[in-house]
Amino acid sequence: MQHGLLLPNVGYYADPSRLVEFAVRAEEAGWDGVFLWDHLMMSRELRLPAVDAWTVVTGILTRTSRLRSGPLVTPLARRRPWKVARETVTLDHLSEGRLVLGVGLGADADLDFAAFGEAGGLRTRASKVDEALQVIASLWRGSEFSHTGEHYRVDRATFLPEPRSTSGRGEPGVPIWAAATWPASRPGALLRAARQDGIVPMVRGHGGHLRGPDAVELADILARLATLAPQEASVRTRDVVAIDSVTPGDGAAHERSAALAEVGATWRLEAFDPWRRSPKELTAWLDHGPPRLTARFVHAQ
Repeated sequence: MQHGLLLPNVGYYADPSRLVEFAVRAEEAGWDGVFLWDHLMMSRELRLPAVDAWTVVTGILTRTSRLRSGPLVTPLARRRPWKVARETVTLDHLSEGRLVLGVGLGADADLDFAAFGEAGGLRTRASKVDEALQVIASLWRGSEFSHTGEHYRVDRATFLPEPRSTSGRGEPGVPIWAAATWPASRPGALLRAARQDGIVPMVRGHGGHLRGPDAVELADILARLATLAPQEASVRTRDVVAIDSVTPGDGAAHERSAALAEVGATWRLEAFDPWRRSPKELTAWLDHGPPRLTARFVHAQ
């Protein structure tokens, strides 16, 4: 299992230099990745500052040499797929293959869509995301491409260079991690994730709050995924990303990492919700290092 940090791009974290320095410290402490929220704003009333996640990811990939980074997740329905295709290939080359493209429908239909005149309905967003992923993958292939769809049109476009990375399907492409909410009334999100290089499952709890799954929930999600798309689930989904939040040093992170890995997780991300966690906890984790280092230290003692 690999270990990463998932940081907001708003509030206290809305300082690009601070986020980049956190990433540098994370790499020095042994973390495998630092990923960022991608929100335009979080509230009209609070008027929180925010930074552009893609710009900060560029800084992180430039200042580090081993970390993986990327937006987690970007609401793809509010982006032009050809612009995303060009940006991701550029960052893929800049970072020597360390970019991850996290995609999803977006958590807030109002603040990320309706506030700017964009259609925020779930069906519309899902349809746009599915079509955008097709356009991006086709542009990544580096051959002439045309497309006329419900939302996007491309006329004889050839995008070069190709990505230096290779997707789980053996084609040129930046690794894509797709978010999927559980439980869901429709299987579309799980099927979308099964077609990508990784799945980021989120569980909708009380009050609609989204959180990462525990080991039992993750096992149920992966079992459902295998039933819906057995070939794609076993062959194409390379990463299973579990988002979690615990206090460093109490042993829970190592135990939960082991339980998540046992049911199929390949990444565990320590998440820092600015409404529920103090930034001091991030500093503690940076000093402490990822759970596997703690386990090795304890074992050595």
